[in-house]
Amino acid sequence: MQTCAVLVNYKNAALTVRCLHALAQGTVKPDLIYVIDNATCEESQKVFQSEDFSIPVKFIWNKHNVGFAAANNQGVRAAHAEGFEGFVWLINNDTEPKGTALEMLLQKANESGAGITGSLIVDEKGNYIGGAGTAHAKFASVGRPQAPQGSNVPHFDYIEGASFLISPECIKTVGLLSEEFFLYFEESDYCYRAKKAGFTLAWATESIVKHRIGSSTGSENAKGCVPFFIDCLMIRNRIHFAKRNGFPAVGIWAGFLISLAIRLKRCQLNRVLKIIEITLSTKRLKKFIENNGGYYEIHE
Repeated sequence: MQTCAVLVNYKNAALTVRCLHALAQGTVKPDLIYVIDNATCEESQKVFQSEDFSIPVKFIWNKHNVGFAAANNQGVRAAHAEGFEGFVWLINNDTEPKGTALEMLLQKANESGAGITGSLIVDEKGNYIGGAGTAHAKFASVGRPQAPQGSNVPHFDYIEGASFLISPECIKTVGLLSEEFFLYFEESDYCYRAKKAGFTLAWATESIVKHRIGSSTGSENAKGCVPFFIDCLMIRNRIHFAKRNGFPAVGIWAGFLISLAIRLKRCQLNRVLKIIEITLSTKRLKKFIENNGGYYEIHE
């Protein structure tokens, strides 16, 4: 069955080009690739158009930064409009899939019948850094499991969005990513929606993808040093994810208060006030995103 890869670029054409060349060198290559260029500019368009990728790559040029979820959805819709009905592989633009990454993903997806299959994510030195995540209802918190050891795959609750293969049956049933998130937790939410619809998740730990985490956003900076916009958005979206997916209210608000207390301890009062504001008001969230160069539609 065919595979369409979808990548979202935001002011990092060089990394996206590197990812595309890595995809072209795979033992199994995507049959179609869509690159959605958020907040496109003449410079990034020239970079992409000057490259020969040796595999079919199509571009969608967005005037605004519409976020990760909305941009990925654009790519999926465009592929479906062409009559594509195969697997959709959402792959971060700041990754470099190893040669057998897609081959192993598809093998695991077909063997398991999973609705969503993820890769093993490593850093530039080859150290394990993720691929799947765990969610904890007690404080509406999330984490990552220990590194898989051989065939022993630890428990996980969702697949991380750096490498996210969706089966055609899952897309038909579950639909697209929720654009309520703009950026962060949309993949976690999608996994929970898929599980509620009866689909399983799989982790193809032999599918290796190298990831420069946070290269576009700074999301993996040291604690206390995550950029203001990203930090506020991540906390808001974690709470929104927990509420949408039926986490206990006591745990949600306990986790929320703990997050605020940590930032107060760091003397980050402005962050605390902004997190409260955008968590309680979708209109304020929209304004916050747009004041930071994004474009956001309110979804009631």
